[in-house]
Amino acid sequence: MIRSAKFIFLLLLPLLTLSAGCSSKVKTSYLLRDFKNAPRAIQDTFSARGKSDYILIDDDGYPFRLIYLCENRVYNFTEEPAKNFLLISFQPILDTPVEQRLSADDRRRIWACMERKVWEEQSRVEALKPRVMEDRGRLENELRSARIERIRLIAEIEEARRAEVEKQRGIEAEMRRVEEERQRKADEEQRRKAEEERKIKFYKAGEREREEQPVPLPPIKATETGIFLIMKETNLYEETRFDSKIQGQGKKYDLFDVLNTRRDHRGGSWHQVVVKDRVISTKGKRSGWTPEERAFWVKNKLLTWVYPGDAARITTVKPIKLNVDELQFTGKKIVTPDNNSFYEVVYEVNLEFTERVLGWIEERNGIRRTDKNADEMRALLKDLAYTLWPLSIQTDILRGQIREGFTPEQVTLSWGKPDHINKTRTLVGIHEQWVYGENPFPNTYVYVENGEVKSWEFLKSVSRQ
Repeated sequence: MIRSAKFIFLLLLPLLTLSAGCSSKVKTSYLLRDFKNAPRAIQDTFSARGKSDYILIDDDGYPFRLIYLCENRVYNFTEEPAKNFLLISFQPILDTPVEQRLSADDRRRIWACMERKVWEEQSRVEALKPRVMEDRGRLENELRSARIERIRLIAEIEEARRAEVEKQRGIEAEMRRVEEERQRKADEEQRRKAEEERKIKFYKAGEREREEQPVPLPPIKATETGIFLIMKETNLYEETRFDSKIQGQGKKYDLFDVLNTRRDHRGGSWHQVVVKDRVISTKGKRSGWTPEERAFWVKNKLLTWVYPGDAARITTVKPIKLNVDELQFTGKKIVTPDNNSFYEVVYEVNLEFTERVLGWIEERNGIRRTDKNADEMRALLKDLAYTLWPLSIQTDILRGQIREGFTPEQVTLSWGKPDHINKTRTLVGIHEQWVYGENPFPNTYVYVENGEVKSWEFLKSVSRQ
């Protein structure tokens, strides 16, 4: 059997040598010629992997001799018949036929070495666990700190953006105020010049200055109420004239429900609105019933029990306590069916009632809308507050008007969404026809070219205030 193994080895040796010479990979086997001076590769292997665990000097029935290293690698020594050289190769030994051919003691030593390696690895892992847990805790703390920092940065960014929006709104409000002030001064200057020209005209003509009679205006319909939006600070008067008593003051963007509408002698429209609700307190007298006479309450120095209201409610009403000095006994006495006596008293109480204060405001100081309520107008003001459109455009939208150059968004805010849109794509762009009114009888067309209003038309008389 040994001779057949040697013969097979001699047949395989040239192939192994040829493959080792042609292959560019790292050698896994060496031919050992000198037993005392091992090749450098074997010495490096010993120095890198440690001292050998044991050496089998005798075959003990095996066709080869082994040097085993704890790293689960073996040196397989096979005798060469000619020169008695030894071929050294690296190969695993556990769970292989080679292990099955070893003795029980050899297998125990191999597995003991592996168990030691496993135990050392487990010990190393256990030693690393506290460090890993510490690193994990540190990373979780860093992650928590990063999340807190992220939330803080987001809050700062949001606060900065909110401040920027508020700043932009302040700038826009200031621009509006300046524009309104400029317009007011321009109107005053125009009125002053017109008044001077009128006086000069009458002075040159030598005629007596007389006040022109106003042209009779058609009466105001009772349905012309709606709401009124103040566009600048103004006074609310008791009557439809400037010299009447001032009932209150309206601030910019205050909304009032219109109760009535009148025209003054000059033709100007005035709207009656609710200024405020005023609580009025006054003193009044009420009557009640007490179970004892005045002498009883004075003698015992007690508060008087009084049942307010008429005698029929004595058994159902809740009594109140009053000082006897605040009561006036009328001398009237009644006896109830259960033979209880009650004496009538009169006492003073504080009476409160709400009085509605009405005022008149001139139409030129704001905008009246008959097609919107107060909530819809407030929503429109809120939508306009987020835009940077010029004051003139925003005023037109508040009045419910449109103009050439309006965008679809501006038309929607002013007139609402259309009932239907007819869209046509042409060589010059997109043509849209916005239809307002119930089909098949629309009453208003708005023509939009490439996102801008070009024109509009009313098919029948439609009043948009």
